[in-house]
Amino acid sequence: MKTATALIVPHTPAPFVEPVEPAAGQIPLPFPGMTPVLPVPVERGDARPICERSARFMQALVEVLSGERPVRQLAAWMAPDVYAQLTSRLAVHARVPLRARSGSGARIVSVHVAMVHDEAAEIAGRMVHRGRSRAIAVRLELQTTHRGTQVWRCTALTWA
Repeated sequence: MKTATALIVPHTPAPFVEPVEPAAGQIPLPFPGMTPVLPVPVERGDARPICERSARFMQALVEVLSGERPVRQLAAWMAPDVYAQLTSRLAVHARVPLRARSGSGARIVSVHVAMVHDEAAEIAGRMVHRGRSRAIAVRLELQTTHRGTQVWRCTALTWA
């Protein structure tokens, strides 16, 4: 068996790469003496107004997925097709509500919000339930209700 020092590969010079100037509004990665090949993407919009709201929505969604909360409590937050998808998938898995035990409930441990534009946000989260981590991704869009008020509604949902 070779040691880590024996696995050293002879150094070959890197091919010359033409420096690329970042487009307006993009910030390059800070590599001393090097210009990055691709500029760093910049998130659009301001995610602060929806961060707290999306974290509460994701926690409620996690409780529904684990059977701790009834799915009908999310009906107002979801588009009809997404709500139908969620109810049918939960019916297939036949989730039985669990009794609340201290510290054993499902919880959301991280939420990342990316504003696609001012009226749409994509949220990725990680839930922990019974010692296992799972990923959840949703898309919230700002929609106008029949009363003329604007609400954030889930228009896409996936989890694994």
